[in-house]
Amino acid sequence: MMWKLAFPFLAALLAVGFGQDTEGFTELKANDPGVQTALKFAMDEYNKASPDNEYQVVKVIGVQRKPFRDGYKYILTVEITRNECHLPGLGMCPIFQMVYQCTFVVFHSESFQRWVLLESKCL
Repeated sequence: MMWKLAFPFLAALLAVGFGQDTEGFTELKANDPGVQTALKFAMDEYNKASPDNEYQVVKVIGVQRKPFRDGYKYILTVEITRNECHLPGLGMCPIFQMVYQCTFVVFHSESFQRWVLLESKCL
């Protein structure tokens, strides 16, 4: 009887211990080529939608990936800031820049070789 209770707990613990959570996500490093491509795509799309399109990543907090449909879903948690050094008329970069924590959910279709930004949320 006790093993029936312990088995799900041990399975979840082993999955987390090997870099995978119970929902099928795997933790990845920021320098992974797929992560770099997903992050570039997410930032390009975010900048297209923002009025001043000058945001850049200053820190990668975490990245998760899981198989999804015919490809992979990435969840990217990053810190971004507005890159005011490239705006016309500024002689010097501002000393203080506002930093936002963002979560981007990106899907990559293997069969269509297409990227889609499913969600972006910044605080």
